[in-house]
Amino acid sequence: MRAAIVALSCLLSLPAAAAGPFGKIVVGNWSGGTFTNDQSGAFSHCAVSARYKSGVTMLTSVTAQFSWLLGFSKPEWKLRTGETLKLRLVFDRSSTIEVTANIKSPTLVTIAMPAQSTLINAFRQGRYLELVANDARYTFALTSTGEMLPALVECVKQSANVRGPVSPGAPVRAQTPEATEKERAARAEKKALLEKTRDLIRSKMLACIGREGAPMLLTDEKAEVVAKAAMLFCKGDVDALTHATIEIIETEDGRPTNRNAVREAAEKRVQEVVTAHVIRTRGEMIGKGQRPGNPAPSRPAEPGSRPSQSL
Repeated sequence: MRAAIVALSCLLSLPAAAAGPFGKIVVGNWSGGTFTNDQSGAFSHCAVSARYKSGVTMLTSVTAQFSWLLGFSKPEWKLRTGETLKLRLVFDRSSTIEVTANIKSPTLVTIAMPAQSTLINAFRQGRYLELVANDARYTFALTSTGEMLPALVECVKQSANVRGPVSPGAPVRAQTPEATEKERAARAEKKALLEKTRDLIRSKMLACIGREGAPMLLTDEKAEVVAKAAMLFCKGDVDALTHATIEIIETEDGRPTNRNAVREAAEKRVQEVVTAHVIRTRGEMIGKGQRPGNPAPSRPAEPGSRPSQSL
């Protein structure tokens, strides 16, 4: 995971580095967020990555000017930084696109992917991609690329005013009232982006909770028990929402010294969201004449009377 974050950070240019991710993008097997330039603190790019069984991580990024890059990274590679590499990208075993990749580091190559190009359209619509370089061949399932690319566009639209930390070696500017006001505005913008991301993740998590918790809704189990049980089956979404909540807390209060306390507070918030959803859904079902409780075996439900088990 750490290697993927480093690759995402330096996906656009080296040796300049970037800080992040801020916020969180989760689409299918892709995850990432917003990155900022650690020399200026300004928004740099939005990027996501997906790791495959071959050990290769595929990356996609877009800048504020909507310049797209496709990248591939593998810790075992030993490439010569600054050189180029001829590659073939084969989509669905039927469409081949010849490209020139830039070697950004010994383990990372990037490919320009212009908007509205044949390459980005094939990447968006394809189901499989084969990367061919000399005698090396890697295969990737293009899962959710049609949804991931618009998510990156939305990330850029929401991230223009995001400010990140500045590296210790960067020049320190005097704090004027105007700068302070800009920082407050940037923090508010960042919080708004984080909250929007959190809401998207929460909707996805509650949909999963609905599927997994439905069989228990009509029992007499306590709402807290139903919530905890469903959360175990939706752990990925629960963890993503917890992480997004942690970032919101830290944006509101500044980075704390006790990270464990922040995590506990975030986990409590997520638990409360799920429990409240279960209680609300049960209330709606009772209002429709659907009562919790296990039906007695001697009194089978009449045809058409079985309740719809969904949250």
